[in-house]
Amino acid sequence: MPPEPVPADPGRDEDLAWLDRDPEREVWLDRARDHDEPPEPGEEEYENFEPLTPEELAEIEEAAADELLAVKAATTGRRGPGLPGSGRVFPGESSSPAAAFGPGMVLDVLPGCAGLAVAAEAAGDGGFDGISEAELVGVLCAWDRVEAHAAARKLAAIAELGRRNPGPQDAEFAADQLACALADSRGHAASLLDLADCLGTRLPGTTAALLDGTISRYKAEIIAAAAALLDPDEAAAIEDKVLDRAARLTPGALRAAIARAVMEVAPEKARKRRERAAQDARVERWLEDSGNAALMGCELPPDEVLAADQRITWWARELKKAGLDGGMDQLRARAYLDLLLGQDSRPTRPTRRPPAPTPAHQDRTPRTARTALAGQSAPRYPAGSPAGST
Repeated sequence: MPPEPVPADPGRDEDLAWLDRDPEREVWLDRARDHDEPPEPGEEEYENFEPLTPEELAEIEEAAADELLAVKAATTGRRGPGLPGSGRVFPGESSSPAAAFGPGMVLDVLPGCAGLAVAAEAAGDGGFDGISEAELVGVLCAWDRVEAHAAARKLAAIAELGRRNPGPQDAEFAADQLACALADSRGHAASLLDLADCLGTRLPGTTAALLDGTISRYKAEIIAAAAALLDPDEAAAIEDKVLDRAARLTPGALRAAIARAVMEVAPEKARKRRERAAQDARVERWLEDSGNAALMGCELPPDEVLAADQRITWWARELKKAGLDGGMDQLRARAYLDLLLGQDSRPTRPTRRPPAPTPAHQDRTPRTARTALAGQSAPRYPAGSPAGST
């Protein structure tokens, strides 16, 4: 037995010290040096072997270092190529105009900036002929970082506009001015002013991550929304809890992580925020771009939402058993309307209304509901919809 407990292995996602051990590079060098040993007598496969020159060994060592750079690029928080198992590109192996965007190469790990935009524009200026798929992914990820960088610069200008109009009446004028300049709704302009102010005054780390393209604007919005009611110290605390992994989390996972962070840092404010938002419970409807319509309930009790969702799914399965055509999404939509309107869309209709589900389909335990809903991301609404314009 070991004299003391062996610490649990945190894994590569949480312990980055493994990079300093440089295992891949050592394997490369060991294999290269093995070839420099003289052949054993009687081993025919090595009869014509010529030892590698110091220059060749240096090239192999450089290639090994480049491969390790690709692995390191995957742990810096940047998105795109450079992940373990992706294609490797070494110096001199690609002559395409996007060679520098290959996995782990200089433009693949360069933060978002105007210079990166110029390089990405030049790489695809004549089309993408001759550019490998790994390099193409590097180019599109570069544009993603440039997009985030541009969003950070835009929000910085919006924040300055807000600072020049600090009074309540001036703030209303600033929202109108911004809406006019961007040909946007006033509600969305006011949201941009709030986001810009929050990032500029309470979330310096998130602002820096957005500026260099480590996170997208959408992820910055998720963090800012969670920090809206917190004081600067609390906002900094929740930022520290999620920002190190925000780049590799999906928006839904980030939303769940930031919600947990707020409950840990300021549980009372999290409770008051939920109670205050419940006062804005509502049902909204709007026309879809296709000509169909949408109906949505907002700020509802989590336990009742989960029970309602389970009931919709239950009735959708009953419709399917009865032979109604359509996928589960279509059947759930039909079940939703059936339950709201008290109708029955089964092909062979009984005279009674849809029966109530069994208790198993109506789990009203608040804790269970919050757990089930915690990891679900909020829907993205189309431009022009009521939810998307506020």
